[in-house]
Amino acid sequence: MEALTFYKFAGLRIVSELPLPGLAPYEPDSHSTSDEIVIRRARVPETLLSVRAAFPDGQCNENELLLKVPKVGKYLLRCGNEVLVEQAPSSDLAELRAYLLGTVFGLLCHQRGITPLHASAIDVAGACIAFIGESGAGKSTLVAALAARGYDVIADDVCFLQSENGAVQAWPGVQPRIRLWEDAMIALGRDGPGVEREIRGYNKYLIPVKPPRNATEPRRLRRVYQLHAAGDDDGFSISRLRGAAAIEVLIQNVYRLRIAEHMGHKPAVFVACATAARDIPVFRFSRSLDFDTLGERMEILENHMRDVC
Repeated sequence: MEALTFYKFAGLRIVSELPLPGLAPYEPDSHSTSDEIVIRRARVPETLLSVRAAFPDGQCNENELLLKVPKVGKYLLRCGNEVLVEQAPSSDLAELRAYLLGTVFGLLCHQRGITPLHASAIDVAGACIAFIGESGAGKSTLVAALAARGYDVIADDVCFLQSENGAVQAWPGVQPRIRLWEDAMIALGRDGPGVEREIRGYNKYLIPVKPPRNATEPRRLRRVYQLHAAGDDDGFSISRLRGAAAIEVLIQNVYRLRIAEHMGHKPAVFVACATAARDIPVFRFSRSLDFDTLGERMEILENHMRDVC
């Protein structure tokens, strides 16, 4: 057996046979193991013994989910507390970890009742502001620009929501990097030391940022902005979404929602998003995507965020 490493992530303790850079290490203790996730290498079957639902990349039943990623590997999630990993011969460890810390961990959180939100997020006055939107909407570019203005980045791509004592808490994501397309990286002047290409075949890069304060602690979610692409001549606008519109926007941006539906977690997702929309302002931020007006967009957004406390 490989040496074990210990991490904290999304309020959970992880015991892993695979090293997981980007997660915060911790020293194991004798406390309760109810929040513990075990990740180990093992042979993963081609099919589950019982199948409730099948989808293009795998299948699931009440307690298990099998995910097969061509040329990368297979992952078996059990009961929200164990992940078995079998690496494909043509894969490398970076690819295996990328899916493990992305899709696989997001689905494991669905199993545990933690809602993964497809969002980039920053710390503002000790609270969390999250940015959601379709792929290509500019979430990571916006957060990278805010990081250059001194904001702590607490999530790029996914953060994790839980309701606690009547408040929605957001757990930080994988740290400390931002994923940018090459044109955004160059426009922001971030093509410097420490930059790494993400996964072969993609023109996307991992940009290092400084770790946030309290990187393993949740923040209260105070505001969500849906990024919406407007035409070059349409200017900028920020408008409040309310009721069903706010709930629907949040649901549409839950990470790996379609697989979660196969797993039977759609009702839990609805409850989580309805709770968030009831307690947290959700806004639509419409703006053009050209880099020439990025500074002006930042001023508008920062002025709108000033009352967050």
